[in-house]
Amino acid sequence: MRPKGWILCLALVVWAPAGAEIYTYKDASGQIYFTDSPGAHEIDIMGARRLDRHKKGGSPKLWSSSAFDPLIVKAAAKHNLPFALIKAVIHAESAFNPKALSPKGAKGLMQLMPQNIAFYKIKNPFDPDENIMGGAAYLKLLLTDFKGNRKLALAAYNAGPTKVKECQGVPPIAETRAYVAKVERFNRYYSLN
Repeated sequence: MRPKGWILCLALVVWAPAGAEIYTYKDASGQIYFTDSPGAHEIDIMGARRLDRHKKGGSPKLWSSSAFDPLIVKAAAKHNLPFALIKAVIHAESAFNPKALSPKGAKGLMQLMPQNIAFYKIKNPFDPDENIMGGAAYLKLLLTDFKGNRKLALAAYNAGPTKVKECQGVPPIAETRAYVAKVERFNRYYSLN
């Protein structure tokens, strides 16, 4: 039989922070945020609205994390996907910037590659509606191909389905592993909020 105090000891060990620093900042509306990131004053609570300075003038440009919710709802219904998952992919891919363009040629909110833009007959990949519909269709295809395994589908969204099939799992690519973890974290957040 264990001593009565062991439960309290275990609770304190589990609860005790691991030496993490906590930072606070206040946004323009006066809302106070708590975070473990010292640079958090440049992002909203989930990193969705990055404050990028224009080259001339220095005024901030904000991308709203909720501006595309109606389009995400529509795509989720059409492709039978969770709203939270689509939103999480958009967050990880473009931080809600509809004009995002990667060095590899990925475009728009869901960072569609040229071959997917052509396959899904997307006329304007920077149009949020077209981009979200195309990205959701591609995500659904990957989930179907990987028999509902979300981690493999997300890895394929990032590294390509061929690489995932060759590795028979999430490829040992740091960027891809970080991407899958990030989308899963955002998915949990949006599922609860």
